[in-house]
Amino acid sequence: MEKDKWIENVLNSTDGITKVSPNDQLFSKIQSRINDQKPVETYVKWLVAASVVVLISLNTTYLIQKSNTSKQNNNNISSLVDTVNNQLY
Repeated sequence: MEKDKWIENVLNSTDGITKVSPNDQLFSKIQSRINDQKPVETYVKWLVAASVVVLISLNTTYLIQKSNTSKQNNNNISSLVDTVNNQLY
């Protein structure tokens, strides 16, 4: 009961608040600064996309080569060991 009353008080606490309007001069200054900012050029976007593609391709190439090298090492090690039984003594 008391918990429900508290929840209702919290939910209704914003009922009497009036919306604040900004100073017209300050608002126009902020808007002009936003409009003055130069957007990112298209070639910069393409440059970033191309560098991401290059990095991903280099990483996948490295991983493939590393995987092949580890398989070759495992084959070399297994060819060195020619024992048929697993007796220790």
